Amino acid sequence: MKFKLSDKTSRFAKRTLADFSERMIVMLTDMPLEEISVQKICDICNYPRSTFYNYFDDIYDLMDYCWITIMKDMDIEKYLNVQGEQNTEQIFSLLYEYLDQYRLKIHKILLKNNLEGRCMASLRTFMKKQIGQIISMCPGTKDFPVREDIMVDYYAATIEMLLEKCFFAKEQLSKEEALRAVHFLLGSVEKEAHRK
Repeated sequence: MKFKLSDKTSRFAKRTLADFSERMIVMLTDMPLEEISVQKICDICNYPRSTFYNYFDDIYDLMDYCWITIMKDMDIEKYLNVQGEQNTEQIFSLLYEYLDQYRLKIHKILLKNNLEGRCMASLRTFMKKQIGQIISMCPGTKDFPVREDIMVDYYAATIEMLLEKCFFAKEQLSKEEALRAVHFLLGSVEKEAHRK
């Protein structure tokens, strides 16, 4: 992105960013990401291309911003207060509940964007990054006998994969099935780390 999210943003910039991101999400329910061009979104939003390029490098950069806006109300602090042996299961439950409120929107996007397309690849990458951030800030990530970055990537990939099975797969996992998988795949690793 050509601007920093942490910088103070003018009202015009906020409105412009909202126009582009909200329209992009609506367009994804009508067509695959690969069919959305800068010209097409600028025509629909009634902005010149130069305005688009003041904020974004390309359509995929805008897609990343859309995920940021969807996730902006995720209160990461509540994930950091999770303690104990079942902390991964609790984190998974919180993430599941957060995504569940967007289930209808996700379903509409999936009708036009297949799982192998650029839209879902962008979402997967974004989710892994967000989950990795949460996991890396949790107490106990330094308790493992392997490097912290390896454990963070392992946890993020596993949790993202299970969330994908719950929300994006044709035959979706129930929350209970996913929690059993979290317990089996990650719980044994946590027990081993806490035993030492």
